[in-house]
Amino acid sequence: MQEAVSYQVKLLGDKWKEGEVVMANHPKAGGTHLPDITVITPVYAEGKPVFYVASRGHHADIGGIQPGSMPSFSKFLEEEGAAIESFKLVKDGKYQEEGLTKIFTKQKGSNPKITGTRNLSDNISDLKA
Repeated sequence: MQEAVSYQVKLLGDKWKEGEVVMANHPKAGGTHLPDITVITPVYAEGKPVFYVASRGHHADIGGIQPGSMPSFSKFLEEEGAAIESFKLVKDGKYQEEGLTKIFTKQKGSNPKITGTRNLSDNISDLKA
């Protein structure tokens, strides 16, 4: 999990503001497998981040060519579901439900069997919690 936090700190730098929360699941961003989404919140003191709180939760479905995760016949990452390198889940004090919905519902890639999440309301509720 420390790799996920380190990746976001390096990627966002000063663009990460107090009160913002970031989520990611991409393997290059310290993710394990796509349904395990990491949510990271910096804790500030005197205007500077002093440490980060992170949690990782497993989601039953985040899209892809079949429900669940890591189908044995997938050939490309997008076939396994939404791959999120970095997304500000809370920005300017607001939960970014519209952006989150776009991430989980858009179809990406050349395989027509790729779908968005089949449980959008569950994904939104879990991440809101």
